Amino acid sequence: MRLPHIARLAACLLLAVPVLASAVPRYTVTELAGAGSFAWDINESGQVVGELGGNAWMASGGLYTVLGSGRARGINDRGQVAGESGGNGFLYSAGRMTWITSFGATSVRGINNDGTVVGMAEFEDVENPFVRHAFSYRDGVMTDLGTLYGIHSEANAINNLGHVVGASDVGGPPNWPLTPFLYRDGSMIDLGPFNGPWSEALAINERDQVVGYFGTESVGGELYPTSAFLWDDGTLLDLGQLAATPYSYATGINNLSQVVGLYGEGVGSRAFLYENGTLLDLNTVIDPASGWVLEEATGINDLQQIVGTACRAGACHAVRLDLVSAIPEPATWGMLLGGGTLLGWRRRARRRRD
Repeated sequence: MRLPHIARLAACLLLAVPVLASAVPRYTVTELAGAGSFAWDINESGQVVGELGGNAWMASGGLYTVLGSGRARGINDRGQVAGESGGNGFLYSAGRMTWITSFGATSVRGINNDGTVVGMAEFEDVENPFVRHAFSYRDGVMTDLGTLYGIHSEANAINNLGHVVGASDVGGPPNWPLTPFLYRDGSMIDLGPFNGPWSEALAINERDQVVGYFGTESVGGELYPTSAFLWDDGTLLDLGQLAATPYSYATGINNLSQVVGLYGEGVGSRAFLYENGTLLDLNTVIDPASGWVLEEATGINDLQQIVGTACRAGACHAVRLDLVSAIPEPATWGMLLGGGTLLGWRRRARRRRD
């Protein structure tokens, strides 16, 4: 028996719903600043900080604010910003800039919700004319976190438990290779073993999961890293690469264990998202008609908003990716629509037979 026209239409709708659902991009792309801008961090409110043309900036609620010269590297949930300018670190809070200079020249990388800033300070000690040490700074007090093996270390991120991650040199040539550390409870822990002596931890979440890059490739007698990693309670996971490139770097992680970063090199680099055991090119989940090419992702919050750099029409900009509002699955409105239509047809057919 042939189905009436309305029933055939309902069946087509049921088949089309999954196709329509899969065609909707997962993320929208919002430009945050002008050409040549970089976005470095995002907080849980979606506020973003970065740099453009030698100036630090913050984007919040559709507003773009220049904080001063330099670069803004981190922002906490209170809207406090940490960054660096002219060889010195700064903390920007409630419209006031505080300079971090206790140990001489400083570079700043991160900040947590209690306002603790971390980074790297350069100074002289009694044995060496030039050393770099990871530091933390809070309420005017600067703390030297020390090193693991050599005379250099740097802190890249801090979570709300006060745990710090970064890297410390393992000493010597060819180009002062690094090993990643986790600093907690007053001591610095080597996160090794790693595949090669050039590794660095770049971000940490509230579960003490750590991401960064590791591995070794020898180029011209110097050592360079090759792979993104996720470290979780002593277990090291190589996140691998996409396409034909041997390089990937993990730069951010949220409390859902989603990791962002980039793979490839230079103009050929692409932003990735790692989740549920899968490495995904973020360019596959945005609208291709937008013209954007996502080259790197630098941070992700628990709302799954992602910041990074994207290019189109020959210019690159700081951008934020926001989840598209989820459309109902076929099991909800699609199935109800189709099921209701078919049920109505069956009732009319039964009345005709009666």
